[in-house]
Amino acid sequence: MPAICSQLGVSQTNAFTHVAPFYDSLMTGVPYDYWTDYLEQLFSRHGISPRSVLDIGCGTGAVTLELAKRGYICHGVDISESMLTLARNNAAKAALAIEYTQQDASDLTLTGRRFEAIVSLFDSLNNILDPLRLAEAFQRAHHHLSSPGVLIFDVNTEYAFETGMFNQRSTPADGPLQYVWRSEYDAVHRLCTVNMTFRIDQPDGSQLGFEEKHLQRAYSKDEIFAMLEKAGFDSLWCYDAYTFKATRKRSDRIFFVAGRGLTARPVYVDSATRLRRHT
Repeated sequence: MPAICSQLGVSQTNAFTHVAPFYDSLMTGVPYDYWTDYLEQLFSRHGISPRSVLDIGCGTGAVTLELAKRGYICHGVDISESMLTLARNNAAKAALAIEYTQQDASDLTLTGRRFEAIVSLFDSLNNILDPLRLAEAFQRAHHHLSSPGVLIFDVNTEYAFETGMFNQRSTPADGPLQYVWRSEYDAVHRLCTVNMTFRIDQPDGSQLGFEEKHLQRAYSKDEIFAMLEKAGFDSLWCYDAYTFKATRKRSDRIFFVAGRGLTARPVYVDSATRLRRHT
């Protein structure tokens, strides 16, 4: 299923509240190790071997945790304190020292801190609904990036919203965690509204029910490249997700690589990573 994420934009401050305790259960099918494999392949492809990584929109810290297990020095940032509580608990259970900070990506301020890599996965940045705030997020990321350094993030495309990517329901329908998501895309304002209904089986046999409404905004490649260039990044690429191929009109997820002081200049190739076989 498409990943949902918790780096929220304007008008979404109440999202990822009720659902936070069940987020990891919702994401059990996500191959975090393969997402991290792809990140590492992008690092290598762009000629960088980072030791320190900042994860923006880290949610419950699944990717941060996977990176820390591989020896990276990690710091996670998310706007949702509910999600960060779970992230800290997950790190403690794994006996890993990961620092987490509650902040909005557009106001990112980690005084005196710079990182060799900054990542933001699971379409987190689509949740920033105001283009000016997204541009500010890129500026703040650039400020916290070492040179050489790299920012890697993914976004859902307008094609994904137009084709109803978020329309889905839980399988099996009678499992302990049941959900139905229905989306509507406003092409004029380029906003996708996802209405989420959840039912959770309780130990006493009752059911807990709640609803959340999440919004994402579509951004074009040209818009994002312009924002990144204005923020000061000096090398820009984007890939059809989980591959080293150029994007297509029907790409539903795009990975962006924005460099600061990078020297590698990779070309697009007709190859996919092994992640493709696990989605």
